[in-house]
Amino acid sequence: MKKIQILGTGCPKCKTLMANTGAAVKAAGIEASIEKVEDIQQIVKMGVMMTPAIVIDGKVVSSGKLLAVDDIAALLGTPTCGCERGGDAASAKEAKSAPCGCGCSSDHKENDTAPSPCCRGQGRLKKAITAALLLFVGASIAVVVTKEMKARSASASTPIGNGAPVVRADALVVYYFHGTRRCQTCNKIEALTRQAVAAKYTQELADGKIVFRSVNMEEAGNEHFVEEFEMTSNAVVMQKKGEFEKLEAVWDFVGEPPKFMDYIQAGIAKFLTE
Repeated sequence: MKKIQILGTGCPKCKTLMANTGAAVKAAGIEASIEKVEDIQQIVKMGVMMTPAIVIDGKVVSSGKLLAVDDIAALLGTPTCGCERGGDAASAKEAKSAPCGCGCSSDHKENDTAPSPCCRGQGRLKKAITAALLLFVGASIAVVVTKEMKARSASASTPIGNGAPVVRADALVVYYFHGTRRCQTCNKIEALTRQAVAAKYTQELADGKIVFRSVNMEEAGNEHFVEEFEMTSNAVVMQKKGEFEKLEAVWDFVGEPPKFMDYIQAGIAKFLTE
């Protein structure tokens, strides 16, 4: 039995990949266990920096992509053969008595002009995969549309300090980027970051020289942050006048609040003195 793990924080793409994987396993007729991994620390430990991702029997076979059902079936080892090119005489002759690629015991004969029974089964498999793909594509579109409508009615970020939505051109913006589904550690990192900023830079917050924003990277309209800051996981990012720095060590210090706050405040001091 194959062990399949779908890595992702619960975004629409992750959910669609999970569904597509289930459809591929069912269409391929193989035995497999499918596990959803959403803990960001576990995902990072597995060496994955871009989600959604697929791990088969402990090996990362795809990351950062939403694969279709037939692509997943190929990763699972769903066989193909020469008859898939149409089952014509040329394809059969090219195979020359080699075992059929779909794994059965039939042989292609040099003069065969019709696909073997196993290849006819391969055709039925392709039709099943296509039908499943259409079904789940429709479902994923519905999910994305619903999410986008909700996103339009919500703010993409939550500033603190003077609460003004307009950011000064010379302001230092302290971002905390997260996903829709959040773990306890994720929430703790945001809380500690807020405390670190407010504890030492109260006046700068009041004057608008520093702005804190918590941003959901998965909400519609926030996709540009992922590319702009080369985001691969939740992180604190500081930006001022086009320059930015990612403070990814927050994951290392989250269990030691004093060190965490020193780390954040040192990052702010660096930007304010430049």
